Amino acid sequence: MAGLVKAWLEGNSRQLVWLAFEDYARTVFGNNHAAWYTEPMRHVAGLVDANKVLGSQVVGFDFGAVFAAHAGLAADSEGAQRISALLDDASVSTFCAKAIAAMTHQVDATCDVVLQLPSPSRLLLILGEDPSNINFDMLDDAASALAELLRDYAGAPVAGLVLAFIDNGIDPGDEAEACEVLQGVAAHYDWFFSLRMETTDLAEGLADLTARLHLFPTIEAEKPDDAGTRIGGGLNRHFWVDGVLPASSGCCLYGDVPIDLAPKLIAERAASLRRNDAD
Repeated sequence: MAGLVKAWLEGNSRQLVWLAFEDYARTVFGNNHAAWYTEPMRHVAGLVDANKVLGSQVVGFDFGAVFAAHAGLAADSEGAQRISALLDDASVSTFCAKAIAAMTHQVDATCDVVLQLPSPSRLLLILGEDPSNINFDMLDDAASALAELLRDYAGAPVAGLVLAFIDNGIDPGDEAEACEVLQGVAAHYDWFFSLRMETTDLAEGLADLTARLHLFPTIEAEKPDDAGTRIGGGLNRHFWVDGVLPASSGCCLYGDVPIDLAPKLIAERAASLRRNDAD
C-alpha cells in the first residue's frame, strides 16, 4: 500500500488530499446505474475513473452505501439481527469482497485504500430499526457483527478504517463504548483508525473513542490539538463553489465531492488542490 495517510500522520508529508466521492462517482461516472452495487467491476471502474479526475490520495470503500442499497434484506429482522441478515447474504458479501480486492489491486500503489463503516446506530437506522429500541446492548451486538465483517479483510492491503457518525439522538457515550471492538480490530491489523463526524459537538460526545484522525466534511482543516488527534476538513461547500482553499498548511484537506455542481467545475477545483500541493 502507498502509506500516504500514515506518512502524513507521522509528519513525513506536508499535506494530504482526501476526497469522499462515492456519491459523485456513482452519479457522474456510473450514471446511477442500477447495477452499481451488484456488479463489483462496474463499481470499482467508476471509482477509479472518477479519481483520475479528482486526484484523491485516499480511496474509500463505503460499506454504508452498499448496505443502504441492500437494506431490504433486513426488513424481516429486528435489532442487530438486521445486520446479520444483511451480512449473511452471499450476494452482498461477494460484492464487497470482489470490489475491495479489485480496488486494492488497481490503486494500491498510488493511493491508500480505506474501509468506511457507518456507526452501529447509523447502520441500524439505515436498516429500519426504530431509534427508540436502540440501547447499549443492541449497539454492542451491532459493533461485534461489524468486527466479524472486518476480519474477512485481515489480509487485504488496506490502510485504515473510518467510522462514520451522525448526530441521530443515540447516546454517543454508549456508542463510543460499543465501538471499542472496532478500534481494536483496526489496531490488530495495523490500520489507522479515524472517525468521520458532521459536527465538533459529536466529537466531544465520542471523546472516549480514541482515533488518530477526525474527519469533518463541513469545517475548516486544523493542525493537531493538544491530545495529538489530527483534523481533516476544509473542502466544504465554500471550497467547491467559490474555490477558497483553507489557509492552514500541513493539513489534511478533506471533504465530500458534491453531485449538484457541474463536472467541469469539480475538475477545476480538484486540479487546484494538486497545484496547491505542488507549490
